[in-house]
Amino acid sequence: MEIDANLIKGLTIAFGAIGPAIGVGLIGASAVRSVGRNPEAQGKVLSTAFIMAGLVDAVLAFVLVIVFTTS
Repeated sequence: MEIDANLIKGLTIAFGAIGPAIGVGLIGASAVRSVGRNPEAQGKVLSTAFIMAGLVDAVLAFVLVIVFTTS
């Protein structure tokens, strides 16, 4: 039995996207909760949240690079 390479690539992308999606959701929820508790710190909280979301999304970028550069 031979498994199609496109199926493996699709599953890799799907599983590789689950972690970043959960991470961005947690970052957003924490940022909204923090701003709700301390509205004066909105600028610092949101800028830090955007930086962290970018770092989490880099994981998905690495997954995509690995998937599309391997044969």
